[in-house]
This record gives sequence, C-alpha cells and structure tokens, in this order.
Amino acid sequence: MIHIEKLLGIAKHPEPFEEGTQEIWLDPDRSDLVLKSHFDEDIPGGSRESSFIDETIDFISNLAPVEKYKKVIDLGCGPGLYSQRLAMRGYDVVGVDFNKNSIEYATSEAKEKNLSIDYRNEDITNIELEPDFDLALLIYQIYGVFNPANRKKILSNIHRGLKPGGLVLLDVLSETSYEKFEPNFMWMLSDEGSLLSDKSHLILYAALKYPNKVTLARNILVFDDGKLVNYNYWNQNFSIEDLEKEVDEAGFTLEKVYADVNGGEYVNNSESFAAVLKKK
Repeated sequence: MIHIEKLLGIAKHPEPFEEGTQEIWLDPDRSDLVLKSHFDEDIPGGSRESSFIDETIDFISNLAPVEKYKKVIDLGCGPGLYSQRLAMRGYDVVGVDFNKNSIEYATSEAKEKNLSIDYRNEDITNIELEPDFDLALLIYQIYGVFNPANRKKILSNIHRGLKPGGLVLLDVLSETSYEKFEPNFMWMLSDEGSLLSDKSHLILYAALKYPNKVTLARNILVFDDGKLVNYNYWNQNFSIEDLEKEVDEAGFTLEKVYADVNGGEYVNNSESFAAVLKKK
C-alpha cells in the first residue's frame, strides 16, 4: 500500500545535487537498461553513435599522439567503447566505471578481442591513482553531473594521476543549454514498452531549473506494491569562464575549447563544449 506521506515527501523539490533514493547507474533492477543505453541511440544518457566515437578517437590521436601520450585513463568508461578503440591504436588504457555490469561487459569484450585493457570497477570521486598517466578522458558530459565538492575531488584525483604536462579531455553542458532549459512536469502510466521497468508503475517526471546554472531531470516511479524509486539526474551548466576558474583552482590550465570531443571548431551559443586541460 502506498503511503501518501512518503509520496508527498519524495515529491518536494530537492536541494541542489541532493541524491534520489537510488542512482540509476547502480540500481540492479536497471542494470540491463544502463548497459543497453550505450548501444541504443534512442535511449538518452547512454553513448554517442559509433561514427562520432570514431571521430573522437581520431581527434584524440592527433591531440595526444600515442608516441608521446601512451598511457590513458578513461574515466566513466561504460562498456569500453572508447577504451577499446584506443587500445587498438596502441595506447595503454585503464578504464574506470562504477557500474559493475558495464565493467564486466567491457572486460569480456577486451578478452574476446585480445585487447590488454585494465578495467576497474571504482568510483572516480574516490579512486587513488599513481602519477602514471599522460592523458585522462572524462567525456559525454560526465563532469557536470557531480556536485561541486565531488567535482573538486575528481579533478584532484586526475591531477594526482597525471604526469607533469599531462592532458585532460572533458566536455560539459553550456550556459546556453541552461538558458534553453524548460521546466516541465508530467505523469504517465507505464506500458509494456517501458524502459525503466517491466512491472506496472506510475512515472512522475519533473524538469527543474535552479539558480547558478543547475538543472535537474527527476523521475519518480510509483509501483502498485507501494515501492517508490526516485532518480535525480543533476547537471551543472558552465560558461567557459566558469570552467576555467574551476579547473585553474585544481591545478590545470584550460588550453583550448572545442565544439565537442571530436575536435570541431567551437561556436558561440552551442549547448555544450569540450575543453582540453593541461596539468600545471
């Protein structure tokens, strides 16, 4: 039986970066969906299309040639779509993700393709790295989903893990994306084709806009047995100046800005942008 007090409590607007009842990336009931999202372009939040990933690998190879930037760490690597391609180009790759299912899949794929990739099932906010790496990847706008304290931890971990002069490639949502973000509220009953669960449920969805360029996409799942599941997907949007200030405080210089991680030329009013950082 559903307790209305619990539903009303969970439906209140959360504080910025407040966690839901569950992280979708760690929910065992959604593990198949998370993995599938990396291979299905119609599922939001997974991975880019294969051709875009290939373009990104070409860009990385030009930005950080394997002869000089041999050791790469792919943070938030998912099922290894970038890590595999980099290993095929001769890079020594470490892939890190806190989704166990994705890491197990990536490990299996690497073994099948005879690729030597060191996959680690770890949390990038707490990972301990030796200064072994020439290049760190933090792509598909992963950085902005973390709160300010955890972003600081991530940059500190990367800084510690890079050799002097090491590079970082990351991407974020822009302030234009924030300006275009439209608050929205809706509810719907699930059907047999629901991505989130094969059990009958009610979905309460909210798109919320907060000060300081923060947005939230929120899904609350209400099941007929009284179970409530709440996923909060936060995003910090950045101006170039915002990002430069944040990375400078962490010991990096912002070397160049691109339209995306495939190296396209930056354009004003883009809804996202990529940046190359260099360890001071």
